[in-house]
Amino acid sequence: MNKDEYLKELRKLLRKLPKEDREDIISDYEEHFTIGMEKGRTEEEISKALGNPKNVAKQIKADHMVKKAEDKPSVGSIIEAILAIMGLGLFNLIFVAVPVLVVVAIIITLFVIGFVMIFGGIYWVLLPLLSFIFPKLLLTLSIVPNTSVLMDSLFTMLGGFAVTIGGILLVVAMVYVSKWFYELMIRYLKLNLRIIEGRKRDV
Repeated sequence: MNKDEYLKELRKLLRKLPKEDREDIISDYEEHFTIGMEKGRTEEEISKALGNPKNVAKQIKADHMVKKAEDKPSVGSIIEAILAIMGLGLFNLIFVAVPVLVVVAIIITLFVIGFVMIFGGIYWVLLPLLSFIFPKLLLTLSIVPNTSVLMDSLFTMLGGFAVTIGGILLVVAMVYVSKWFYELMIRYLKLNLRIIEGRKRDV
């Protein structure tokens, strides 16, 4: 593959990238060819050394997606970055997808528990009032045995407040954990890219 064929193929594969970024990348690869030919290497030798345009494009797109996720944090951006990294090979599929899925599952579970605690606590707080309004539909939840209806209602409401506050604290904590995990994920994806680039240089 000569210089023109290589750059044409690379430009085609990178067509979804912003034009300015794409042209900067193509300019860099043109420079690789220029420097290589000045050293007496043929275009075919240089294109072979640079690697298959498809693999190069995957690497460039993965790097672009990680930068995008870092500059404009969002769930969509990090998912795109993860999928781009996973597309680079089986190693990435195992060492990126599995840890991410496990941690995300834990975070989502804790968020759900937090919201269940909040709504469950609110229900407990309202339960005594609802039981007075709808005595045939709802029964007062007895927390402390052998207590009066008033005391039982008080204990129920206090328990509801405690559960609600616990749920709020858990959700707030998970918001901070999610932000921390997002930043950690960006670092992990960057490290993964550096490992891949290091392997390619070694080859």
